[in-house]
Amino acid sequence: MIDSKHWLACLDLSNMDDILIGYTAFLTSVVKPKTITFFHTVESGPTALELAEQFPEIESEDEFLDLIRNELNDKVSGHFDDDSIEIRIMIKTGKPTDQIIDVVNSIEPDLLLMGKKVGYTGEGITPKRILKYVANSVLLVPENSRYSMKNILAPVDFSEQSGRAIKTAKELSDGGTVTGQHIYRYRAQFFPYTLSEKDKKEVDQKVKKKLEEFKKQPGLEDGINYVLSLQKKERVADVVYNQAMVDQTDLIIVSSKSKMMNTFVSHDFTDKMVDYAFGIPLLIQKNKEKHQKFLKSLFS
Repeated sequence: MIDSKHWLACLDLSNMDDILIGYTAFLTSVVKPKTITFFHTVESGPTALELAEQFPEIESEDEFLDLIRNELNDKVSGHFDDDSIEIRIMIKTGKPTDQIIDVVNSIEPDLLLMGKKVGYTGEGITPKRILKYVANSVLLVPENSRYSMKNILAPVDFSEQSGRAIKTAKELSDGGTVTGQHIYRYRAQFFPYTLSEKDKKEVDQKVKKKLEEFKKQPGLEDGINYVLSLQKKERVADVVYNQAMVDQTDLIIVSSKSKMMNTFVSHDFTDKMVDYAFGIPLLIQKNKEKHQKFLKSLFS
């Protein structure tokens, strides 16, 4: 994300637009892209007809699209006073989810920004569906996002990908607090057998040893607050949320990996994080080149 040059932000003419535009503008003070494309899909079918009926003076589809373009320009203008950033407005008609995926695969942005409706009414776009079919990193912005990068939380599984998430967090926080959280649990036992205290201590020690090995990677040694969290009966996303509340987290970074087909369609950790109503911006960080190769091989 640090080296991202082109962002694509999805607008839907709802109250979420002001939040997403404002957060996008804030983000340019942390990372400066060359281009930001604000994209809106005029949904075909009954929704489009209802919108058209509100403006009976509009006589053609081009006039209707120009009206929407002006509306989006009004929303975006005033938030960006840096002339070095090119601002574009793009409008298409069709099904929003399909159009977003098509546009992403066409213009290949480095970062896709979408609003995540936690409190507002309306279902909105399903981020999880889009996430599976795009190669770039995705940032989900909820209604009550703070304009801050002071505290960043990155769940880690000791992989190379999660190490990159920690490094991204360090660069974005610029001296703030970065927490690397590893979540683990004791292996399940069949009732009435339970894991002994000795076995539990062995698991704890193995996890601590893996953490020490993980911290030896360049860039992960110093300045990181590492937390080992034992998952009991709660959902894994609940464990992340509890840590986020303790840290007063401003951003959560999750590393997404390209996978084989059998796990690609499963409800994995990333899916659970996307589904959860955090109320905190969530960055799903991807290796764009690896995911592009994976998607091409998957759909070839």
